[in-house]
Amino acid sequence: MVRAKKYDGITHYLKSNGGSQVTLTFTQYDELLFPSSGLPKTAREDLDWWANDYRHPEKGAYGWLNAGYEVVQVSLKKEYVVFNRLVKSNWLFKK
Repeated sequence: MVRAKKYDGITHYLKSNGGSQVTLTFTQYDELLFPSSGLPKTAREDLDWWANDYRHPEKGAYGWLNAGYEVVQVSLKKEYVVFNRLVKSNWLFKK
């Protein structure tokens, strides 16, 4: 049995969404990931929590990065986050 990770909910949501851009309010994010406890306080107060950085698993980045998305905009005041699907360019590999 595979153990579920804290941010698997956002990975699953983004993978199944299929959109090139996804906007979620913090409330919607709460409902997906933290229905009993809510989004971590630091996510509501610190833009660094939303950094596209695998090196800090206590933050949510690997959840959206594993789904092939990156955060492109966050508003702590208006409480929303915008994810864009990562685009893989083939031109880098052409000879």
